[in-house]
Amino acid sequence: MNKTTKALSVVTILLLFSKLVGFVREMIIAAYYGATYQTDAYNMAINIIGLSTAIISAGVATVIIPMYNHKRIQKSKNEADLFANNILWITSLFYVVLSVVGIVFAPVLVRIFAPSFEGEIAALTVNIIRMTFIFTVAINISNYMTSIAKIYDKFAITVIANFPLTIWTVIITIIFAKNIGIYALVISYVLFLLTQALILLLPMRKVFKFKTVLNFTNGDLLDVVKLSLPIYLNVAVGEINSIIDRMLASGLPEGSISAMNYSAKLRALPDGIITASVITVMFPLLSQYAAKKDFVNLKAAAIKAISLLSVALFPVVAVSVYYSGEITKIVYERGAFTSDTTVLTANIFIFAVPALIFSGSAAMLSNSFYSMQDTKTPQIAMVIMVACNITLNLLLVRSMQAAGLTLATTIAYCIYFIILFILFRRKCGAFGGLAFLKNIGKCVIATAGMIPVFLVCELLRGRLPLFIFFAVAAAVSLLVYALLLYLLKVELFMEALRRGKTFLKNRLGGKG
Repeated sequence: MNKTTKALSVVTILLLFSKLVGFVREMIIAAYYGATYQTDAYNMAINIIGLSTAIISAGVATVIIPMYNHKRIQKSKNEADLFANNILWITSLFYVVLSVVGIVFAPVLVRIFAPSFEGEIAALTVNIIRMTFIFTVAINISNYMTSIAKIYDKFAITVIANFPLTIWTVIITIIFAKNIGIYALVISYVLFLLTQALILLLPMRKVFKFKTVLNFTNGDLLDVVKLSLPIYLNVAVGEINSIIDRMLASGLPEGSISAMNYSAKLRALPDGIITASVITVMFPLLSQYAAKKDFVNLKAAAIKAISLLSVALFPVVAVSVYYSGEITKIVYERGAFTSDTTVLTANIFIFAVPALIFSGSAAMLSNSFYSMQDTKTPQIAMVIMVACNITLNLLLVRSMQAAGLTLATTIAYCIYFIILFILFRRKCGAFGGLAFLKNIGKCVIATAGMIPVFLVCELLRGRLPLFIFFAVAAAVSLLVYALLLYLLKVELFMEALRRGKTFLKNRLGGKG
């Protein structure tokens, strides 16, 4: 098993465990809070905080990997560490200032991003923003150290650092939710931010030399800004797009924002396991290829990663769409989360989950451009995507309400991927596009083969408990998908079988 495959396997297992544990968190939140104006206020506040932090941290965290690798390979590790420390201190100082501004102008932010919020819900949103904004510097440190950890192949710690969110949420919610309501979630979130930063900082001392450096004039900051600016705009446009979704949803019936959030969490399970594991491992590898100017391997690795995402995500989408109601009911329907909320969330989830295929592949292409220190091309595609999304939002929200907003986003992600795909080919040249499309076509055929299985499994509905019925139907349909991939000789699937066979043979041979 080569280094990349081993890292991908470890990250996938950890992410799977993380997401499953995360579902325990979401189940508890749903049971204690349901979908009310309090959860709408909390989700809106966290979205506003996310916009504020993502604009800067995401840009710097993205460009730091290729820039650090370039300095480390072309110059020295000490030069790379000095560069990284300087940018970390500068951005942290910026976040201190940003926190003060955010706290003072919290009411203005709510009026801008949630114009339909009035009275009690508006006041609650302002309070939550003010309680959390001061801790945004911890988000910056965590995002930054996550990038450094990936450079040194410390992938496991980047996943483990997210576990405290579930731990704190479960503990604080169970103990304090009845007395302080939604503020239990706020306290949990703040404790998570502080814990996450510490978990990432402490182990990295072994491979990264921390130094107090604050130099605005050495040229590093200007280089980072130049490369990050398109990413800032890209992230800002994407986050603003998300906020516009929430603004339109704020005028819909109570609980719509929360239902969209619950749906997004369901969608995030495969996204956070499959897509995140591939991108987490591949981006540093792509950056190393770019630093060495090995564009042949960079191109091949990027296309292979997209093919892998397609093979893994097609069946997930099929199962999720067909059993959207069952999945939502199993995960959420208890306590304050009623059957009506299940129907609302499931209807949104149906239109959200197909975006997995396009968003994951688009993210992989974007990272391919970033690894080559090309941050402008993804920005062009993102602007077009957001323009399409906003247009579709306005067209669909009246007839489909919250589900229309989600469908608009899915269609926009499809457009985004197609544009990036065309631009990537134009920049890097031919990469065996026909073979790639042929494999995708085989995946589509194999996915279509799952439909008869769904229909046959309906014979078991009502005869088995809901969870067991869903587990059996999903397992059988996935086995049929795998069998069809084998019969169709899908390249990546056959390669995975060969690797698995070799790995088992070596292990058994070693024991013998």
